[in-house]
Amino acid sequence: MKFLLIITSNPFAKDYSTITRLVEALLKRGEVALFFTGNGAYYTIRPETKRLREMGAKLLYCAHSAHQRGIQKPLEFFESSSTYNLSRFIQEYDKVINFN
Repeated sequence: MKFLLIITSNPFAKDYSTITRLVEALLKRGEVALFFTGNGAYYTIRPETKRLREMGAKLLYCAHSAHQRGIQKPLEFFESSSTYNLSRFIQEYDKVINFN
């Protein structure tokens, strides 16, 4: 099964520990991708997010959202994307969860 988590909340919200535990559980059931957009783009500069990648999740972010928030250089383990791409590949996932 393929899971997609769309993260629009900032990394300072309570969601981070929930997201981490959820990703860990979902990876036991299939593939997991996380898409960071809006204020979620701030995750791209938080070193602790490397744990999500090390667990096996794919990390994507909206380059436009990052640019709007002054993020010049996201961490190297994030893949640049766009909300347009999100709208195209969202159909590939069995379950989609949004954190706002």
